[in-house]
Amino acid sequence: MPTSAPQNITTVISILTQLAPRRVLDIGCGFGKYGVLAREYLDVWHGRLDKRDWTTELIGIEAHAPYRNPIHDFVYDKVHYTEAQAALPSLGSFDAALMLDVIEHFEKPAARELVRDCLARSRALIISTPSAFYPQAAHFDNRHEEHHSLWTRDDFDPGVQVRTIRVVACDIFVASREALPDSVFALADPADVVYLRSRQKLGPAGFPLSLLLKGLNRLLS
Repeated sequence: MPTSAPQNITTVISILTQLAPRRVLDIGCGFGKYGVLAREYLDVWHGRLDKRDWTTELIGIEAHAPYRNPIHDFVYDKVHYTEAQAALPSLGSFDAALMLDVIEHFEKPAARELVRDCLARSRALIISTPSAFYPQAAHFDNRHEEHHSLWTRDDFDPGVQVRTIRVVACDIFVASREALPDSVFALADPADVVYLRSRQKLGPAGFPLSLLLKGLNRLLS
């Protein structure tokens, strides 16, 4: 499908805004939802409403050209309608790369190679993928929609820095060559959001309960 789970949005965008990238790569951009959100929170949120004032360079890759739509033409600086492996060598370096509900569509060896290529070109790579494998056939006459593999924390190369966040039925991995500051993840984990909101609502007296809620959320996620 040219779309992805809505439960992942808060975590992905929280991390992306804390990274404050100037150049972003969106692999498998599909309908363009994350392109819109990236443009909104990296440019419009900072007062740059007019397209002429945008400072973030946003590049997309989409293997299925029929997914092209007016969102692509408006929010992205450029979308390459080809497979990621073919496009990457000519695109230069990035501050952040997104691979959201995409990696499960690759056979494992190809997925590993693509992750290596992204980490060689980007400061950070954000991956979202189902936490359990389930089969999916082609949709919209697009063979790239088939599911081929399950990506896990153990599939990253040794030495890669990885933070794992469980979101409902998905895992979100934030990978980098060097450890990212903890501030990047301050409000990215749903357990932390539950903790913060419970403290705000209950006041100082709610501190023990909010810690318990945070612990339970992590245990059950």
